[in-house]
Amino acid sequence: MADLAISVLVVLAGAVGMLLLLVTWFGGRTITPEFEDDLDPINGARDPVAIYESHGPFIPMPEHLKTHDQMIAWMTQELPRLTAEISNPRP
Repeated sequence: MADLAISVLVVLAGAVGMLLLLVTWFGGRTITPEFEDDLDPINGARDPVAIYESHGPFIPMPEHLKTHDQMIAWMTQELPRLTAEISNPRP
């Protein structure tokens, strides 16, 4: 009976040890990448707006578009017309 108890304790200790090893191994990793240098231009909440403002006009997608087909139709029909109006403003 003592051999069975020792065997069960060894199996449980091994299982707990493996779980701790997995937590230690995978627990220190982050989902977001860590950049080694300062080449990432987007760091704060204001930065994306500044990037859009620096590269010319930004046309946001309308909020009423919900399906994939509506978004594709808007991008192929309305967006070229809007970008043409921006590049060739009326006097």
